[in-house]
Order: sequence, then structure tokens, then C-alpha cells
Amino acid sequence: MSTEFPLDPRDFSAYYRFAPTALAIRECARLRAVRQLQLPEPILDVGCGDGIFARLAYPQRQIWGIDINPTEVARAQSTDTYRTLVCGNICDVDLPKAFFGSAIANCSLEHVADLNAALRNIRRAVRPNAPVALIVPAHNWTTHLATAELLCMAGLSSAAAAYGEFFDRIFSHVHLYDEEGWRQRLELAGFEASRVLPIIDRQTSWAFDLMLGPSALGFLIKKITGRWVVSPPFRRVTEPISRALVNTIGSLAPGGAGPGEYLVVGIAK
Repeated sequence: MSTEFPLDPRDFSAYYRFAPTALAIRECARLRAVRQLQLPEPILDVGCGDGIFARLAYPQRQIWGIDINPTEVARAQSTDTYRTLVCGNICDVDLPKAFFGSAIANCSLEHVADLNAALRNIRRAVRPNAPVALIVPAHNWTTHLATAELLCMAGLSSAAAAYGEFFDRIFSHVHLYDEEGWRQRLELAGFEASRVLPIIDRQTSWAFDLMLGPSALGFLIKKITGRWVVSPPFRRVTEPISRALVNTIGSLAPGGAGPGEYLVVGIAK
């Protein structure tokens, strides 16, 4: 039985107004996972984007956000989520040493070319024994997508592999590891990898994949305008229908199989 469905209606509504349906599905599952963690303040949000995730996950908390994209930083600034915002590269940006009580990186570090430099800079910025939470893709996350699985069932394994490779290119994934691989990366940077929790179950992966088509316009709009959605107020009208459809897909999708992502928790040595 899925632990990620049905989707939390408040989280889905908050994301759906500003993001494509497919992205909202995954973010709902990620929010459910990170709320199990106790992250001491101040929290460093690495790759903060527009700030919606932090606002929902850690309301009224002292958070610093950092992102390399100035457009995203400007959007995050308008949300009043962060105490401080930094526009810069996490690999070499000057952050206060041993200042943060914890850090989180929600699907951001897999895009960073020099992952070790990024993790070491985060280690310098957090206090000893501070928890650091990374949400990262599993090395074989695309094999759990509905289309890839159906292609394999039809004997079209090459087409299934090509389908997965296409999305790794689209999402600019540089780092894809199994559990042990992510543990090793943390340990090299001065953390003890205390837990690796599987998230994004098969139902979530199938719902995400099957909603990628309807979400394609949002991805195109993002490329052109820097925003996922042109008219957030209009999305309120269609949100209940979209959520009902997604929950139906999730309830009908087969269970089992491996995770699409990991929630990796490290402790600064």
C-alpha cells in the first residue's frame, strides 16, 4: 500500500497553483518525507528555487536560501520565506562558517558538476553534529516510470532505456547513485551518512509519468518566461479535478518496485 497517496490536498493545492501537475505530485511526496525530520535552525536551503517547498515544509522557521539562478532568487524574495537569500554557486559561495543548525537540498545537488566541492562547502557552513538532508534521484529512477515499465513488458527494453535517458538529459542529472553511492559522497565530504530512506514509490512514479504529457506546456513556459504557470488564480478552478485524477491514477497503479528517490540524512562530523 502506498504511503504517499492520497496526496495531501493542502500541499497539492499550494504547488498546483504555481507548478505543473507532474512536479506537484513529486513535491507532495517529498514534503511528506521531510516533515519527519527535525532540522534545527537556522536552516540552509541549498538550491532553494522559488521558496515554495521551504515555506510549506518549515513555516515560521529561520531559513537562509541559496540558488545560482537570479530569477529564482527574485521569486523567492517575494514569498517572505527566507531570513536571508544568497545568489551564488554552492561550490564556492562564501557562507558563514559553522553557523547553520542544519541544511536541506531538495533535488538540487544532482545537478551540480562538482558535487564534492558543494558538499564540503555545506559542511563548512554547518555546525558539528548538524543534520543535512538531501533529496536525490535513485540511479534507476526512470525504470519505475509507467511508460518505461510498459515498454519493457512489451519487449522494447532499448526504447525503455532511451525514454529514461531522455528525461535524465531534460532534467540535467549529473549525479545518479544507489544508496551506497550517496553514502560515500557524504562521507568523503565530512558527514556520517546516518540514514538513506527510500521515497517516491511506484504509484507516485506512475502518476508523475502519466501526467508529464499534460504538464509539458508548463515546462515550455518555464523555459521561456522563468515561471511554470502564467495565471496561478485560474489554476484554483481546475485544482480539485486535477487532484482527483492524480489520486485515481495513484490508486490504480501497481505497488512494489524500488524507490524513485532517496532522502539521505547525514550528520556533520
